[in-house]
Amino acid sequence: MENEYRANDNSLFIPTKKLKIFPLAQGIDIKPNGNGTSQFVFNIPDYISFFNPETLRLRFNLQMQGRQLPKPDAAAACSSLFRHMRVQTQNGLNLLEEVEEMSSAVAGFYSYTADDGVRNDRSINEGLSLTNNSANQLFWNPQPLPSANITTPLTSKKVAISLPLHASGILGPSASVVANAALGGTKLTLHTNNIKKSIRLAGDSGENGKKNALVKTQVLAAAWDNPSLTHVVDITTKTADSGDCGFSIGDALYYKVGTTDTLIGILVSVGNAGGDMTLKVRANVPINTTGPLLAVDTKLYTLKQNVYEGWTPGVNMQGGGADAAINTAVAQAAVKVDYTISDLEMIVEQVQPPQSYIDDMVRKINSSTGLIMNFRNLTLHKVNLVGVNGLLNASINNTAKRVYSLNAMPLASTDTYDAGNLVAKPDGITSYQWEINNRLEPDQRVPLSRLSMTPAYVEQLALQETYKSLTNAGHFVKSLQNAEKNFVIGRAVSLFGSVSDITKSDLSLRLEYGSTASYAKTLNVYATTARTLIVQKNNIEVVY
Repeated sequence: MENEYRANDNSLFIPTKKLKIFPLAQGIDIKPNGNGTSQFVFNIPDYISFFNPETLRLRFNLQMQGRQLPKPDAAAACSSLFRHMRVQTQNGLNLLEEVEEMSSAVAGFYSYTADDGVRNDRSINEGLSLTNNSANQLFWNPQPLPSANITTPLTSKKVAISLPLHASGILGPSASVVANAALGGTKLTLHTNNIKKSIRLAGDSGENGKKNALVKTQVLAAAWDNPSLTHVVDITTKTADSGDCGFSIGDALYYKVGTTDTLIGILVSVGNAGGDMTLKVRANVPINTTGPLLAVDTKLYTLKQNVYEGWTPGVNMQGGGADAAINTAVAQAAVKVDYTISDLEMIVEQVQPPQSYIDDMVRKINSSTGLIMNFRNLTLHKVNLVGVNGLLNASINNTAKRVYSLNAMPLASTDTYDAGNLVAKPDGITSYQWEINNRLEPDQRVPLSRLSMTPAYVEQLALQETYKSLTNAGHFVKSLQNAEKNFVIGRAVSLFGSVSDITKSDLSLRLEYGSTASYAKTLNVYATTARTLIVQKNNIEVVY
């Protein structure tokens, strides 16, 4: 009997060479959308006849700025920085693929395609930072513990990033060798996201954060009454001085009066007393005036907007410019969350196939049928859901006739600070069901009510649907854990890597939300479709 599991005896050597390509606007730093230059373009010239997209990488240095240890959202690592991607022929006349809301598209499958080895690789190359411990941040030098006193601002590190284009079907790590010369060269355009969409805080000291603090020793109103402009009050908290501090120098410190966020003052430094963390605060009160009474267990916290956008301390908190520590804190208060991408370049692996392969390709280009290349593409359909609770129906304007799968993400319609805006949450959803080609798919509603429980329980049917849809979209699913943190409504519309025509009737998705649903949503539906690139002697055509 013939052994079908034979080793590959093809010893043909394929020469390869790594090349470095610079963007058209070389030497310009890239910033978040709205903060400076937020677009860059690469041209892969046609003299690179063939290249391997599996090893194509964007390389750059990334440096963060701000208070409370900002970093790229771990939902997609440094892919979270990019909102829009467009791939064209170099002359710009032919659009090969376009991925809108690219960061959310990547976030939708990023956690599902990771195991320990993949996460380690992404931590090394893609800027993935999963820990919020202030001593172990990828983008920041370690912040001292309160036991060692925090008297200087945070300092950031310049981190080298090597990023694949996960969302691209033609330039991504799962794509085939590109006959670049036949296209006349390839043009890649990328746009960055805004800060609110892509950046999270490791120093989570917000009102509902894990690193806010409770008052341990009552602070009397008279403690703030002092004739000195530089008078600072120590607030002893219940946080151990050996614990992780979520506050940064220059933070605006708040407490609650009724339902109102009330400013206490500016954080000048962090110290310790009797094994507890103390916050040293210059109050928002004039000299010789009493201040807020802070009872035991009063919660001390910061506002996310002040951290992201910076804030301006009032004259009572500025210390008359006579104290160096207060001056430093005031300067830090104005610092906004930001980042800088520098030294941007693309690494491309040039491939030299055998001459017989090239001759065959030329023959096909000169033929009536042309050279045919197939690739996967992500098409975004956005639908605003009308209503918050009850049965919501989303009609999806799909025109693609060759579809592998559909993956929908009900994202919050309004982005909020440090809220994980790239991924969807259950928010009280109880069930869903697709309507495809006049049929309900699957033939029963998919129950999801237990996904919003604490701890969350995921229905088996929902996991199976997610697994099939992501697999059919070309992703190697390695983990189905924590589905409640990355909620995807998936449906594979074909089997075994084939495609299906789902344009025979209106496409829709029915979602049912319980009474606990709390916010309006926009449905991002990513349709993974097949595209065919046809290259002829005097013509290039992309068939959707």
